Amino acid sequence: MTTRPSRPPARTVAALLLALAAAACAAPPGPGPSAAAPPGARTSATADLGPSPASLMVCAGSVPTQLSGAFGTDPATPPAGTWAQHLYTCTYAYAEGTLLITVKELADRATAAAHFEGLRGSAGPVTPVTGLGDAAYTRADGSTVVLRDGSVLTVDVHRLPERFGRPPRSRSNVSVTVATTVMICWKEHAP
Repeated sequence: MTTRPSRPPARTVAALLLALAAAACAAPPGPGPSAAAPPGARTSATADLGPSPASLMVCAGSVPTQLSGAFGTDPATPPAGTWAQHLYTCTYAYAEGTLLITVKELADRATAAAHFEGLRGSAGPVTPVTGLGDAAYTRADGSTVVLRDGSVLTVDVHRLPERFGRPPRSRSNVSVTVATTVMICWKEHAP
């Protein structure tokens, strides 16, 4: 009879992730994107002012460093971001595959909630994730979508292998780790 190693309870894993991310974001903010307010803090997303500093944070500042530490691997090239139609996209290109982090900035929380629900409706089966942003879920491919204030964060892991990092972890674990890291950093740097 083969026994499988026991896994720590999900709450223990989540608490550990939160503690690690909070410790890394707790450093005093320096100049640049890491000192920004979270998405939704803008008065209006109707004028295209470019991505908010909080959106930029997913590609710069402490987030890439934290993700490298969490996954035990660095991207092959520095993360690169683009901005179009109120959507900031950051690409992490690893030797094993690609991780995409997007932040859709919307006019207000109600508009963001409607966008979040629209994505949920088109995602097929989803698993709710509690304690992350205002609402969150994981899709069947392991990707995580989070509603936070006037923005929707999507961590798309479908281009990563089924097991990623050192030590290897599931895609859904990777996406929840990324989303948790971003949410904690946004909270740490909120006004």
